[in-house]
Amino acid sequence: MDSDTNSDINLETKTTHLPQIIILYGPPAAGKGTQAHYLQKILSDYYHLDFGTELRKFVALHLGSYNDELDTINSSSPENLVVIAKSLKSDMRNSLPAKTADLRFVVEQAFVDCISQGKGMLVEGPGRLIEEAEWLSTFFAAHLATVAIFHLHLDLQKVLDRSVNRYYLPSVKKPFSSFDDAQKSAVEDEKPFQRADDTDIDGITKRYKLLYSDQFAKIISIYQLIASSLVLTLDASQPVEDVTQEIIEYLKKFFGFSV
Repeated sequence: MDSDTNSDINLETKTTHLPQIIILYGPPAAGKGTQAHYLQKILSDYYHLDFGTELRKFVALHLGSYNDELDTINSSSPENLVVIAKSLKSDMRNSLPAKTADLRFVVEQAFVDCISQGKGMLVEGPGRLIEEAEWLSTFFAAHLATVAIFHLHLDLQKVLDRSVNRYYLPSVKKPFSSFDDAQKSAVEDEKPFQRADDTDIDGITKRYKLLYSDQFAKIISIYQLIASSLVLTLDASQPVEDVTQEIIEYLKKFFGFSV
């Protein structure tokens, strides 16, 4: 996917009736980050919260890269933050979901700040544990926040195919579908790179089962019952631009969105 994809989207938008919280939900490599990248072009007044990125940044700040076997503890980090970072790093390295208490500590303030100010949030990759869905949906309900979930469905084989070919650049938040696509958008001396967890086939399969295929029906029902969430399902195996356009059509049909 190149940087010009979806460049024809008109950025003059009307967002009056949109839900305050828009969640991009789905398995690894379903395109949550890519769709968030494009949605921000038309929802520029929404704060983009990427759970995975926030957790990796937290670990890096206090321990160094979560990929490193040994910890490089930041001497200025309080002990309680180092403990949380170690817990998160252990879960990441073992392809386990982050503990809900750790996740809440890292990201909840962002929710509090946005909701208290009446701002919209575009949430990418929230944790898929049942207890996390209960926490988030209860939090949204207590703050009377309107919620819509875009469920990007993708089967395991497609997830594996996409993951092993996925590359990133330091200057671009969205992933690229191949090394060549990433290289085309590189600036100066940037080099495309892969995340270690994208090439861990066993780990991806484990995460798919634990965080998606065994959970999604229950998770979605929790959001619907507690937070009155509207859930809109898309076939994420489609070309990226088709998925984006389908999301826009959903926004038009259900929320009076206009471009």
